[in-house]
Amino acid sequence: MGLRVLDADLPDNVSGALLKQIGEDPVILLNRTDSRNRKRFSCAHELGHYASRVMGSRAEHYEYIDLRGVESGAGTNPDEIYANQFAAELLMPKDKARELHRQGYSPLSIAQFFAVSDDAIRFRLNNLGLSRCKQSPPYRKFRLIGSQ
Repeated sequence: MGLRVLDADLPDNVSGALLKQIGEDPVILLNRTDSRNRKRFSCAHELGHYASRVMGSRAEHYEYIDLRGVESGAGTNPDEIYANQFAAELLMPKDKARELHRQGYSPLSIAQFFAVSDDAIRFRLNNLGLSRCKQSPPYRKFRLIGSQ
């Protein structure tokens, strides 16, 4: 893809950024103070922007900056909605999320399985129509490797 991903000192309200300058490969910057799981989602989100803006065009001939900040979670900007959906499908594939939910795993266990935040999996399950209801089986927990 020609992308570099780097940790960077970004403002507290910015989790990531996709930078593209004319004639140069794009760079994804991740807020160095964010958790590993947050960085994974931010990176996948920025890849969504890359896929939507770059893959179908002559990318070397234009430049842009995308910031993953407060607007990305608001659910109103079509570009941000696409990037969030892209990240969700990349990190939490719907078929596997449905399977784990159907098997009765808790949202926290599913989040740990996918290495995403509790908020990310709850949004994903909700968007898949899998919010826990009275008919859901009791939650199960994943047994951590090496635990008894």
